[in-house]
Amino acid sequence: MVTNTERRSYPRAEIRWPVTIKPAQGIIEAKLRNLGIGGAYIHCEQTLEPGEAVTLTIQPPTGSPLTITAKVAWAGKVLALGVGVHFVEMSDQDRQFISATVSKLLSDTGIA
Repeated sequence: MVTNTERRSYPRAEIRWPVTIKPAQGIIEAKLRNLGIGGAYIHCEQTLEPGEAVTLTIQPPTGSPLTITAKVAWAGKVLALGVGVHFVEMSDQDRQFISATVSKLLSDTGIA
């Protein structure tokens, strides 16, 4: 059996940052649970639909917010309350920030 982790193209680091999700209608305040250069798992109680396009505003502990266009890959209601998203578009600066942050967090935990 192939797990989600094995299907990912890029590693993810455990992280706890606030994120605002903007679907077609409304705004959802949530928390990032893991982050990689290609996507993230976001813990939220609202349900989004797989395939739905969203805009994420991620607030790291320091620095400017990151604004990323993403697509919902999956939405969970029971075991994993929240959504998995695949990043579609972001600035080069945001991509570099995420890459450096994830690399540092993984090396700090001995994973990378």
